[in-house]
Amino acid sequence: MLEHVSVVGVRNLTRVDVELSEGATALFGANGSGKTSFLEAIHLLGMGRSFRTRYAKSIIQHSHATCRVVGRIRQGARAQSVGIEKDRDAGLRARIGGENISSLSELAQALPIVLLDTDSMSLVTGAPEGRRRLLDGTLFHVEQGFLTLWRRYAHAVRQRNGGLRRGILEADSAWRHQLAEAGELLTAHRAQMAEKLSDRLTVLAASLSADLADVSVQFRRGWDRSLSLAEALERNGQRDAAQGFTQVGPHRADLRVMVGDVLAADILSRGQMKLLLVALKLVQGRLIEESGPTQPLYLVDDLPAELDAVHCASVCSELGVNRQVVLTAVDRGALEAAWDAGPLSLFHVEHGRVALHQ
Repeated sequence: MLEHVSVVGVRNLTRVDVELSEGATALFGANGSGKTSFLEAIHLLGMGRSFRTRYAKSIIQHSHATCRVVGRIRQGARAQSVGIEKDRDAGLRARIGGENISSLSELAQALPIVLLDTDSMSLVTGAPEGRRRLLDGTLFHVEQGFLTLWRRYAHAVRQRNGGLRRGILEADSAWRHQLAEAGELLTAHRAQMAEKLSDRLTVLAASLSADLADVSVQFRRGWDRSLSLAEALERNGQRDAAQGFTQVGPHRADLRVMVGDVLAADILSRGQMKLLLVALKLVQGRLIEESGPTQPLYLVDDLPAELDAVHCASVCSELGVNRQVVLTAVDRGALEAAWDAGPLSLFHVEHGRVALHQ
């Protein structure tokens, strides 16, 4: 669990130190007070990036050259520090236990994050990239060695595309072989995880709303399912050469969110899709929980503003006890009414300051 977090220079949070509860911590305050910025800081600590922007300078307070987030993580009897610092020019430094780390994936392993924010509607309605990220992000925590396999495939795609753009086709057979080998393994892991995700989603979504009773996800691997990946790459070789990039493979995969036989985005209302998005993230969290000793931290941004009281309470009930959760809302009362799973540590946020509510 994340016991303590210190934030300097993230948006309007000049200097914040907060002791977090083992269970649920709630931050309330007016819009623009810094509630979501606090969640953003924790996300930065666990993922190495913001969930609101790709640009480091947007995160950093105007009067600061850098922003910094430092936390203390406890797993059983063992506690260690985790920290990250970002510059305006996108320079980044991260440490775990006082030692520099070479990859941000080490942060994610130390502090798994599950973000529940209904602003990320593109996960349901947008391009496949976000849904692949959800699938791969779950596999990263669940399947040992998945990251190495993902990097192997991504490297082969970059190398082959570079050769295609330069018109160097002599080595294409070798790169196709590497792509096919890594891509088939990657796809097998994704297909298995998609099946688990779909099974869990069908049950959990229905428990949140009867309108989501027939929800599932369908995995599309990124090439003609009647062919092996090697055959698809061979068949598409001339078109790839003409276009200068690889047009088939796992990097074109998708996870389609369905209601019966219809795309969810085509049939559900905006409110229903928000609830479906939350259900997807809850299922992701469950799968990560079952994978090992490092439990995820749930960041829940302003559900009362996006969901009605009944559905908000249903989501809080699914989060339940024995999980570390940080929630935000404008109205303290709405949070307290929705959260009946146990004690709720309350903090008031105002003008970038976070204070324990007595």
